[in-house]
Amino acid sequence: MGGESDEELMNRIAGEIILSLSPGKTMRKWRNLFELTQSEVAKLMGIPPSVLSDYENNRRRSPGTNFVRRFVHALVEADARKGGVHIKRYAMLHRNLSAAVIDMDEYDSPKAIGEVVEAIEGEVLVGDRWLEIPIYGYTVIDSIRAIKMLDALDFLYLLGKNPMRAVVFTGVTRGRSPIVAARLYPIKPKIMVIHGPPDRDHVDPLAIELAKLENLCFVLCRLPTVEEIVKRLKGLK
Repeated sequence: MGGESDEELMNRIAGEIILSLSPGKTMRKWRNLFELTQSEVAKLMGIPPSVLSDYENNRRRSPGTNFVRRFVHALVEADARKGGVHIKRYAMLHRNLSAAVIDMDEYDSPKAIGEVVEAIEGEVLVGDRWLEIPIYGYTVIDSIRAIKMLDALDFLYLLGKNPMRAVVFTGVTRGRSPIVAARLYPIKPKIMVIHGPPDRDHVDPLAIELAKLENLCFVLCRLPTVEEIVKRLKGLK
């Protein structure tokens, strides 16, 4: 495994688990994101799967730092044995994107895309069939600042940090640019939301067609302000 970015990834996962109000749910979230079974992780940790299940379902007291460290190492080792797809996906060097990122957070337990759409009073333009898919976080982006200040690697980080998330682009005129940006990268968020157009008729038809080609859930948010969007997304925690 090795590499500074891998170490940063492990530290980030461990820190999120330890600081979480529900460590077990956060452990389960990361195991699911790595597409691993309890048996696979427990075997590498040298414990019965039932023990890991107890922690993930909060039937045991919060795991200690040593247990969390073993858990995170098991995730990374298991993924490395399978080619390291998820390590490459998540182990990205930290970049200061605060100029363009309005808000970013993770959920301790999964939220269905449909829940997010309802919370932000969204209209699904493409991808009704994805409404039951779970996501684990959100990113709200100032589109104008992003275009002016971020480079290609920054966009890759924003869109690929965790694909099981909602990415909201604010200050959008017609909606084509966010979809074109997502189309350029192999890792895409499960749901992309645009805020700005007053109704569906003001969304670029090409953006809708591209969203269909990329199998994205593409949503128009009609909440009046960005502050209200952030408030609603935080309210799902």
